[in-house]
Amino acid sequence: MCWKEFLQVQGSKNDADFFFKWLAVELAPTIYGEKPGTLLNLMDSSKIFMKTMWLQYGEALLANGNVEWLVLKNEPHSMKILFYRVDLLNSYVNDEENRRFLEGFGYHTSMSLEDLLLYFKGRFQSMCPHEMGILLGIPLKDVMGFMGRGKDGHTCQGMWKVYGDPETSLSIMQRMEEMKSQVADWMMQGYKVTDVLCGPCSQTA
Repeated sequence: MCWKEFLQVQGSKNDADFFFKWLAVELAPTIYGEKPGTLLNLMDSSKIFMKTMWLQYGEALLANGNVEWLVLKNEPHSMKILFYRVDLLNSYVNDEENRRFLEGFGYHTSMSLEDLLLYFKGRFQSMCPHEMGILLGIPLKDVMGFMGRGKDGHTCQGMWKVYGDPETSLSIMQRMEEMKSQVADWMMQGYKVTDVLCGPCSQTA
């Protein structure tokens, strides 16, 4: 089942069960290794109190999983959070080309991942930094293209704008979508949300 269809049939959107399932779907590509980080804006609205439910249940939900999180901005009715896997994000930011790109924004090679993320959080307070794309697993060529610094033109668009040869970018997007749908299928089969969020289903489903 497509993950969008799965969420559409999940009863009331203003209850904890829906929020848990929505969170599992959104974090699936990061939990299961298809992207290093996921940025979510958890808002309280008349339809669903995402921030409130995160504050009440979030830490316990992810306590036994492989995903860490950093609150980038906490506002009265919303909370922007970067969820990430330490192993994957370390690999991405230490890629030679990505690291060279990050140095242009003041990220030093001696920075630990924790220091790098805190520096990013500081920059996030006043803007949406271009380097966010690296943290979210977007290919450098697309990040550079979006900034107007790439050598290739805009070719197509999916989850983000693609520049140059679209094959790699579209393949990444497809794997992310497939992972979301796979997690939705696991929950339809009866897997508990907590099991999905902890990441064992890839070995047992």
